[in-house]
Amino acid sequence: MWGVRVQFVQVLVDCPTEDRLFTYTWPKAEGPIQPGDGVWVPFGNREVGGIVLTTSTENPHPDRVIKAVLGLLHRGFLPVHYWNLLEQTAQYYHASLLQVVQCALPAGILSRPQRRILWIDGDLTGTSQAAQQLWHYLAHLKQQSAAWQTLRREFSHAESSLKELQARGLVESYLYRPVPPKPKTQTWVTLIDPLAIGATPRQRQILQTLQHQGGELLLAQLLSQTKTTRPTIHKLSTQGWISVAAREILRQGAPEHPDQDQPQQLTPKQNLALQQIQALGPGETLLLWGITGSGKTEVYLQAIAPVLAQGQSALVLVPEIGLTPQLTERFQRRFPGQVWVYHSALSAGERYDSWRQMLTGEPQVVIGTRSAIFVPLPHLGLVILDEEHDPSYKQDRPAPSYHARTLAQWRAKNEHCPLVLGSATPALESYYQAQKGAYRLAVLPERVRAVHGLPP
Repeated sequence: MWGVRVQFVQVLVDCPTEDRLFTYTWPKAEGPIQPGDGVWVPFGNREVGGIVLTTSTENPHPDRVIKAVLGLLHRGFLPVHYWNLLEQTAQYYHASLLQVVQCALPAGILSRPQRRILWIDGDLTGTSQAAQQLWHYLAHLKQQSAAWQTLRREFSHAESSLKELQARGLVESYLYRPVPPKPKTQTWVTLIDPLAIGATPRQRQILQTLQHQGGELLLAQLLSQTKTTRPTIHKLSTQGWISVAAREILRQGAPEHPDQDQPQQLTPKQNLALQQIQALGPGETLLLWGITGSGKTEVYLQAIAPVLAQGQSALVLVPEIGLTPQLTERFQRRFPGQVWVYHSALSAGERYDSWRQMLTGEPQVVIGTRSAIFVPLPHLGLVILDEEHDPSYKQDRPAPSYHARTLAQWRAKNEHCPLVLGSATPALESYYQAQKGAYRLAVLPERVRAVHGLPP
């Protein structure tokens, strides 16, 4: 019946009461859809987000009416090779796969439609005290509306109060569909024909300004510098003298530092630790036990350099957001243009851009807190957990409750890359693993400053 005009896709839907796959159709005329793509789908009387897990040209349920995907949210946000880690996390920590996916993805990607209640001015005469309290609560909010879930938590008689106010026309219930993060763009103007035969003097002045700027300029800057208007720019474009196009930009850049950091001379102990890291096999773990000031960061940097040179990426986890800026700056000086950060203090747009940047597969270093263990680096060559003993690596809520160190071990094995656990005071369980031979052990017992006068 369907012929070859549609694909059948299995979707993990964003619904807390379901942790199974649902089948939808996707019209082939819209282009191919792949596992890992984010989609909007109908679910009961709602519209929810979901992630495509499998696709097929055959109908798995020929006896059922199958609904169609409503639209594509994002392409390729969860690479296929990455699902092993998500499924392993869900199984080990007794969480649903959906909970793990929501934890892994940047905030807002799977935001579901939200029922909200809007305040409407009117006469409260004859309404109950509970209904009046709810009405006045909405009236004093900045937007004069609130999520229904919030009202249910705040008011014990929210359900009956809502019905009472709706019957009097004093509130309105509506469905709010959050806008997921999208790429940010800037409009550029490019010079195509500098001769511009037939152009007026005013048009020539605009084209000359563009030529003096190297042939390209942001539309906003061109409008400001030439004191012209958008219709004028549009007319130049229709004449074929310029082109106007939007280009994606990243909200979070990788800043360049003029004072580029150079590799430092290692102490014998540092050099031995570096050699031990470089000798690690795929999936092996080394505990780097170095006292404060012993130069662990320099060892990390020199261990990462050959990884980037081989076209691979490195993931560096730190326990607290406060530690990220100082470490990031040093890494950016050593590897200019190749260092990105990922943590909860970034805006939704910045996390969205960072995630997409990682999917390019370019050699890079990602520095982040425990949630960064989920970042989708496709060519991972080294994972480092600094201060591996810190309790901040364990997440208690919301579910899944996981330990980033455990997930780092799984990820290193799944992606066949080494794992380095660094600490001045190793966790007891990590030291035990090193003592029994499950981990390699490297020790930095001296401060670098005391030996060579070098910064740690």
